[in-house]
Amino acid sequence: MKITILGISQESLCLAHSILDDDPTRIISIYTEDAEAGFTENPREPIVLKDTLRKISSDWYGYIPESVDRVRTSSTSSSWLVKALAIRLAERGTQFLLHTKILDIDEETQEISFRGGGSTPSGTHRYDQLYDFRQ
Repeated sequence: MKITILGISQESLCLAHSILDDDPTRIISIYTEDAEAGFTENPREPIVLKDTLRKISSDWYGYIPESVDRVRTSSTSSSWLVKALAIRLAERGTQFLLHTKILDIDEETQEISFRGGGSTPSGTHRYDQLYDFRQ
């Protein structure tokens, strides 16, 4: 089953992890206009990292530098968590299409058309399930 997720956020990445926990054979592709997971032109919503980490599986994230504040509300902490969640998803086989704009979503044929950077700069991909987390 092919899963397409639009947008890269803590919520979208946690969804991807939970899908893979339920069925590791699912194929997940995440599309984002951001050039990098976690660090975007628009600051992430501030979080208290220590509290947020209690709510998610430690299997879902990897390394977060010790210098990242874990006890005070911080957008930087949120950015690092998104980056750590994305790295772990990449290790689990998730495909990321960074710096990619969605041109069209055809719900009838279950296809998305896109243009962007990366090894597949443009095209059309089919999906079985689509989750849209774009703002």
